[in-house]
Amino acid sequence: MSPTAPELTFLNGLDYVVLGLYMLAVVGIGVYLSRFNRKTEDYFKGGGHVPWGLAGVSLFISGFSAFMFVGAAGVAYGNGGGALVLFALAGPAYLFGYFVYGRLWRRSRIDTPMQFLGRRYSPGTTYFYTLLAVIPNVLVLGIMIYTLCILTSTALGFNTLLFDLGVVTLNGFQLSLIVTGLVLVVYTMVGGLWAVMVTDALQFLILFLLTLVMVPVTYHFVGDGSIADGVSRLIREAPDGYFSVTLDGQPTLFWLAYFVTVVLGYNVQWHIAQRYYSVPDERDTRKMALWCAGLGAAMPLLWITPVLVTPILFPDIAAMWPELAKPSEAAFVSLALSVLPHGLLGFMVAAIFAATMSSADTTFNWLAAVLTKDVYVPVKERLGHGTPSDRRQLLFGKLSVAAMGVLAIGIALNMGRFGGAFDVYLRADSLYKAPMFIPVLLGLVYTKTPWWSAIAAFVAGVVGIIGVGMWAGIAQGQPTSTLLNVFADVRLTVFGLEMGRFELNVLVGAVVSTVAFFATSLFNTREGAFRERIEAFEHDLSTPALAAPGAALDLRGLRAYRLAARMGMGVGVLLIAFAAFTFAERGVINLIAGLGALLLSAAIEVGTRRYERRHAVRPVPIDL
Repeated sequence: MSPTAPELTFLNGLDYVVLGLYMLAVVGIGVYLSRFNRKTEDYFKGGGHVPWGLAGVSLFISGFSAFMFVGAAGVAYGNGGGALVLFALAGPAYLFGYFVYGRLWRRSRIDTPMQFLGRRYSPGTTYFYTLLAVIPNVLVLGIMIYTLCILTSTALGFNTLLFDLGVVTLNGFQLSLIVTGLVLVVYTMVGGLWAVMVTDALQFLILFLLTLVMVPVTYHFVGDGSIADGVSRLIREAPDGYFSVTLDGQPTLFWLAYFVTVVLGYNVQWHIAQRYYSVPDERDTRKMALWCAGLGAAMPLLWITPVLVTPILFPDIAAMWPELAKPSEAAFVSLALSVLPHGLLGFMVAAIFAATMSSADTTFNWLAAVLTKDVYVPVKERLGHGTPSDRRQLLFGKLSVAAMGVLAIGIALNMGRFGGAFDVYLRADSLYKAPMFIPVLLGLVYTKTPWWSAIAAFVAGVVGIIGVGMWAGIAQGQPTSTLLNVFADVRLTVFGLEMGRFELNVLVGAVVSTVAFFATSLFNTREGAFRERIEAFEHDLSTPALAAPGAALDLRGLRAYRLAARMGMGVGVLLIAFAAFTFAERGVINLIAGLGALLLSAAIEVGTRRYERRHAVRPVPIDL
């Protein structure tokens, strides 16, 4: 460790209390909001009455995971200016939702993301995509839990602890996997989309608060008591070229490939669609998209700015974290352990959990919606058993969450046994993401292709990726005796532009799928059931989805706002109380953060009360 590196302060009992209370809070939210779920429409889309502000926060925060604390911090440690630009690309990507996709998703009038495929293409396309979506995403859920817990258990000091539970002894890492997975499953299974939305709001408050605190505290620390001196020190001592808009080791076409992925990810990925069709009015989707575009452009500036000083504070970070595969990914954690007091450190860990939970609970909910509405119900009808009752569908959805949760926890617990399979999966992921979502992106705006066009575009894209990838591998001397060279990295130059495996897969997949999609329009014939489906779908897409004039917000939405505000106030009170115990050790930071939480929560509460007065709605109790 460099002699100039600051001392790290690991978690103590106070921080573990915070983390435990956070876990109990999200489970409690799920139990409380279970009363909102009268039928499956409530469970999977909030009855179409989720307030746009709540849906917008959830839309933004569901794109976060532990990656923002780990991978993004690692990128920022080595590429300051490049990281700022890279992670701000989410801003312009969300604008596609503002101008086009938010409105179209709401007009599609669906209850699950995959219902779009059945309406636009065919029931067979729904089954095809369901198979492709469910299996990989359960694996993704396991990877999310694993990534989160390997970071927190190793870097924060409880990986080596042993816990004797009577029938079995677990280490800290294994116990964190099980507890995290169970918390995710319970509150998502019980509370449905309403619980996901409200916990996302709480998670956003914690993340936003932590980000606001980290910026001034970090530069105050670096500048020995002066924020201005901290900024000056960064400018003076930053590594050469640190602020250039480049990314070390990335080829020229990386920027284009990455932007293609974020446009797809923030406009037509299934959880994005779910947020857009869950609001009462298509005009709400424009507010959501604009809100997310602003946050997507601004938040990275706040998020990355503190991490910019880590190369100065921790020039030899590899020596600090020799047990990590990429020590630079511990940059944010190292910074937090250096500048934050106990109490707020616990909330930092809660924020890391919150970021991953907001992605995982979203995935659980939409996967359960797909399995229920797009698999269970059609299969029961085809077998001649009739349409299952709403109560049975709701039960099946909850059991689906439980089953996927158990599988995800099992995958996370055994991830270490997979060896290279984890890396192979990550590369395999890029084999089908662009081909999968290009037909969704295009199918919403262009409807003159046949029912089989999505499957054709997907297959063509994957075949194109595999074919070009194998050609590139052979050209570089890789063996042809195994398909594993499809996942091996490559470096090639096309028209003077460099690309690697990621760029190759994304760009080839996007181009080939697009060409194949439009080529199928030459064979477009509308007959029978497909003609009825597509004409009904086109009618809906051309018909505005507007709430009734003067319609008041659903009372459940007001309760959700108020619950989020009360939870935020609890965070603020807790931090202010902790300030008394930690005042001698930078505890004033807890006090400032607590006051900030109270102000943000009070703003939500005041806004809710103003709405009630403006629409003559009786105040909605929380009944906690």
